[in-house]
Amino acid sequence: MNFFEQQHVARRNTHVMVVLFVLAVVGVVIAMDAFIASIFVVFEIADMPDDANYRLIDVFRSVPAPVYLWGAIVTFTLIVVESIRQTFKLRAGGEAIAAAFGARRIAPDTGDALERRLLNVVEEMAIASGVRVPSVYVLDKELGINAFAAGFNVSNSIVAVTRGTLQTLNRDELQGVIGHEFSHIINGDMSLNIRMMGVLAGIVVIGSLGLYMIRGAFEADGIGEFVAVFTAGVIVCLIGFTGLFFARLIKASVAREREFLADSSSVQFTRNPDGIAGALDQIRACDRGTRIHHRYAEEVSHMFFGQSIDVWFSALFATHPPIDERIRRVNPGFQPKRYRKERPAQAAETADADIPAAAVGFAAGAVPSPAGARGADAAHAWGRSTAESVALVGTLDAAKLVVAQRLLAALPAGLRDRMQNAEGACAVVIALLLAPKDSVME
Repeated sequence: MNFFEQQHVARRNTHVMVVLFVLAVVGVVIAMDAFIASIFVVFEIADMPDDANYRLIDVFRSVPAPVYLWGAIVTFTLIVVESIRQTFKLRAGGEAIAAAFGARRIAPDTGDALERRLLNVVEEMAIASGVRVPSVYVLDKELGINAFAAGFNVSNSIVAVTRGTLQTLNRDELQGVIGHEFSHIINGDMSLNIRMMGVLAGIVVIGSLGLYMIRGAFEADGIGEFVAVFTAGVIVCLIGFTGLFFARLIKASVAREREFLADSSSVQFTRNPDGIAGALDQIRACDRGTRIHHRYAEEVSHMFFGQSIDVWFSALFATHPPIDERIRRVNPGFQPKRYRKERPAQAAETADADIPAAAVGFAAGAVPSPAGARGADAAHAWGRSTAESVALVGTLDAAKLVVAQRLLAALPAGLRDRMQNAEGACAVVIALLLAPKDSVME
């Protein structure tokens, strides 16, 4: 199965899981509706004579339709209101999440060789996909191998990596990881996760309502009232937390499928299965693995490149597939021993920081080329008309990545530095608009 087939399978499975997730929410609403109707039935039976003959199903049928209707409306409203509230809370830009983790933003003029290489890789990916270059952060205190993309949409997204990622991975492996994170950005995985987390918060409200009823039962005036309120609270708790159990189960399945999709997309972007497979192999060989030591690690564990926390029943609730399975899917013929023996050493690549981004990389053709060749490459990758180019914005493939590398290599160092801030970028655009057409084309 090639990476295009892997992407198709992952997207299909995601759609199935999202439908199941919606059904889990509907199940909670129906269960609460049935419980409210049951309360009505209890009062109906209590008013019947002791010798009355009745069938339970007939009593339920006698429940007025407005009881079912309003029961569903109230339950659904509770879930929706809390979901919306939590979604707005979670949709803060990626910079807010990076700040919560204590991540440090990498300055465009950083003198750190490893950080310079990371910026080069991120710039290449952004230019190739036609999207805004995300801010880049590093978690200096985290020595495991991990990374994450955060933000509700492309315009406020960021990419963050751990110090261990910078120190351990070579350029191809780092490119595979960044390609994986760009897949999350381009495919809208971040907004999907935030919406699902919002719905989970809405379901939690039902369970919390049950807990509130249980606590209130201890303030009841008599034993009869205590038993009634306590029993009702337990039932509501069971409905809410059972729904939460299945919703979390499905959400974890969705997250695993999106990880498979991001892995296969990384291979599509770079045409180098050894990049992402090698990064995963380094995680497997690293004592620290992908563990993140931070109090917020559990809340955003689904955002990371690798499993950031330990979970019970990992086969069911893990947000990431097993490392071996991820490697097998992206590169079935991967041989760890041979790869580690032939793998380029990290120290040999630090010169990347002092070289234009396109003068290094996975592609043998990623070197400066004449203006005519650059134009032909750009036309091939981005189309030959404005309409074609606009349609390709937000997509990423290996051809456009090579064009991005060559474009960056052709830019003078001083010009690249000026384009790292908004004022400099605007000045460059104005200069291009005012320059003669022939000189711009060159």
